[in-house]
Amino acid sequence: MRIALLADLHGNMPATEAVAADIKKRGADAVWCLGDLVGKGPSSAETFDWAMANCDVILRGNWDEGIALKQFAPNDQFYFDQLGEGRMRRLAELPLEHHAWLSGRHVRLIHGRPVMSDLQSTWDGEDSLKWLFQPDFDLVGYGDIHHAGLRPLHGDRILFSIGSVGNSIRIPLAQYALLTCAEGKARAAFDLQFIYLTYDVDRAVRDALAAPGLPMQAAYIQEVRTGVYGRVPPASKGENV
Repeated sequence: MRIALLADLHGNMPATEAVAADIKKRGADAVWCLGDLVGKGPSSAETFDWAMANCDVILRGNWDEGIALKQFAPNDQFYFDQLGEGRMRRLAELPLEHHAWLSGRHVRLIHGRPVMSDLQSTWDGEDSLKWLFQPDFDLVGYGDIHHAGLRPLHGDRILFSIGSVGNSIRIPLAQYALLTCAEGKARAAFDLQFIYLTYDVDRAVRDALAAPGLPMQAAYIQEVRTGVYGRVPPASKGENV
């Protein structure tokens, strides 16, 4: 079984389309989205609709929750107007976690926040990461930190992050992961591949410039062009990635 794992589309439709085409080319059997469909970029309605039409699993991210429940800054009215009440209601109802048995490993998938109270990295101290594997998980994957990483931990456990489709940090490419595994509790090999794709960044910039009222427009343009984070507090509650 080949599962495409993606997260953090963040209203960037050109990046989402590049990932969608690559997933189709590689013949993935399922697409699991770990959250943050919306926010930041100018095309939240379109990335939301794509995820709903194409993903077999969709989790709720911190931006999905913050926008859906109107917890963010007043300037996020741009997103409220674009998404509409129906999409926002569905965002608020998305689950926070997905659990599965794959290649004999108990897998826990989250977005990051809001399950994490504070966003943690794959290279944080091992003791501080133990809670993610409780009570009995072997493999934990998440998005939210916007760059890919893999960390083997003591006790035959693995923690990984899958990067961001539409708002990657450090490397301005669309990112996702492909997990090749067997379904079920029987122990078997698995392969986790991190994929980096070029996409039409110029189009993403044009889309942002053509969206009057887009919050922190200049910061978003800087991020998609360079991979250098451009948000300066105070902004919306989601300013920290």
